[in-house]
Amino acid sequence: MTTKPTSRKTLLDLFPLISQADISAKAKADMASAVRKVAKVLGADPALVAIDPASLRRRLEGVSHQMAGVSAGRWNNIRSLFGKALTLATPLLPGRSFTPLLPGWLALADRLDFGRRTRLLPLIRRLSELSTAPDNLTLGDLDAYRVAICEDRLRANPEKTWDSLVWSWNASVREVEGWPQVLIPREQRREIYTFDWDYYPPSLHEDAKAYLARLAGASLEEDGPDKPARPATLKTRERQLRMAAAAAVHQGVPREKLTSLKALLPFDRFQLILRFFLDRNGGQASPQVGYMASFLKTIAKYWLKLDEDELRPFEKISSRLNQNNGGHKLTTKNRERLRPFDEPETVQRFLSLPYKIREQVEKDKKTPIKRRALRAQLAAAIAILQIMPVRRKNIHDIDIDKNLIARGKRLYLVIAGEDVKNNEPIDFEFPPETRDLLAWYVREYRPYLLRAETTALFPGEGAGPKSAGTLAGQIKQTIHNHLGLKFNMHLFRHAGAKIYLDVRPGNYEVMRRVLGHRSIETTSSIYAGAETKTVGLHFASVLNERRKSTDIPERLRPPRPRSKQVTKEGQS
Repeated sequence: MTTKPTSRKTLLDLFPLISQADISAKAKADMASAVRKVAKVLGADPALVAIDPASLRRRLEGVSHQMAGVSAGRWNNIRSLFGKALTLATPLLPGRSFTPLLPGWLALADRLDFGRRTRLLPLIRRLSELSTAPDNLTLGDLDAYRVAICEDRLRANPEKTWDSLVWSWNASVREVEGWPQVLIPREQRREIYTFDWDYYPPSLHEDAKAYLARLAGASLEEDGPDKPARPATLKTRERQLRMAAAAAVHQGVPREKLTSLKALLPFDRFQLILRFFLDRNGGQASPQVGYMASFLKTIAKYWLKLDEDELRPFEKISSRLNQNNGGHKLTTKNRERLRPFDEPETVQRFLSLPYKIREQVEKDKKTPIKRRALRAQLAAAIAILQIMPVRRKNIHDIDIDKNLIARGKRLYLVIAGEDVKNNEPIDFEFPPETRDLLAWYVREYRPYLLRAETTALFPGEGAGPKSAGTLAGQIKQTIHNHLGLKFNMHLFRHAGAKIYLDVRPGNYEVMRRVLGHRSIETTSSIYAGAETKTVGLHFASVLNERRKSTDIPERLRPPRPRSKQVTKEGQS
């Protein structure tokens, strides 16, 4: 039986195109090998795989180098060669472009900070390549780029790339003088299931406000909270209340019956609410479901004041949903992100990063001064976080006059307990190398970042500090650019603990004090296991040492290292 001819191009059509390409024989062989490898990984005959970049991208996104049976570097090379082979048959958007920017785009790009410029540069290079200047830009031009990165390129997760680009573009529309006033509509991916308070009877909102006032310390009840909740905590609790009410409505409870928190939380509705969140997570428990269960149980206990018998089923379900959360544990994602720190080379590159950035800034005489100043700022922030992993709000709020205290050649970071998440004050002396780097940044580069008079260590657009989100995003991007690591700001705390505990296994008390945990149980429960590899090696080395003194037959003993001969003068 013969197969009916088809006009569509397949991977099989790439081989004659490769043989005719104006490249070396070795390059042809490598490219053809890459095509065959991709077809094999996809489990199909090359004649049956259509040359459809969007479809190929989606299929390859699910293939890891382990699945391909090669190293990560080899798999990247195969994908790169495969992409080059595809361009012989169909136009593809290149992964990198070196097209010079049009003058209008160049002037606007110089006004962007490092992170935003990095995200937008591929787009404005593409617009320059198409001779689309800022003055004649349309929404259609931007949408054409979206289609191109999704349909005409093999790079993974183009939707995520586009989403990040939209944020940066629209922020530039609002904040950068002269930027084309063309906003990109952003798709709302997250399902919005909550409602504003005016959707419910007014009495429910009044009861909710009274409960939040109690958490804030406004209540004088004897069993009130020991300390007022922080504003961020109150905001979270208010959102959780609206989430619970919305869940009840989506589960069939008429909104007009939700007249109070008591009406929201009879036990059967407590179950309905949690079932809603379980179903949204595929029927599986999750930290969100566990936290919601605990929160609603707390309302039942302290606000509704249920007796022990009434409260017991709430506690039982809450305990069951939280048993896998562990209260304080590293998430699987964070453990995976810390895995590269098992390698000493990664640790060394990470710890030397701020000083390497300083060296690059000092040698760079071509980059505009404001961009160099931003890099110096990020080097200073990373240096602080490495040796004093404070939380995001505390790092962006550092005030030169209030929080940096100099005593002779010594420099201290001092933050009052009321400004720290767990009310534990911070009083920490910087080591000399960090102190010198901070002084370098403040003296030579911080003045170029000032838009108004401010004592913020990391100044923002106005007379205050840079927003926490912006600083966090820039640090994340810097670490990824230099080290290739997926690394958010909170991971400094975990990475610092791992690096220390790998050298001092089990010394949780030091990390408790550094991280500001009130209880050593919190520290040990989080990081027990972070140094498992080191603990295992230490354990094995002790056993091996003891094994040397046992009666192992000589023929089974490992060979002893040769000792160096020593001369009469005592030299090797």
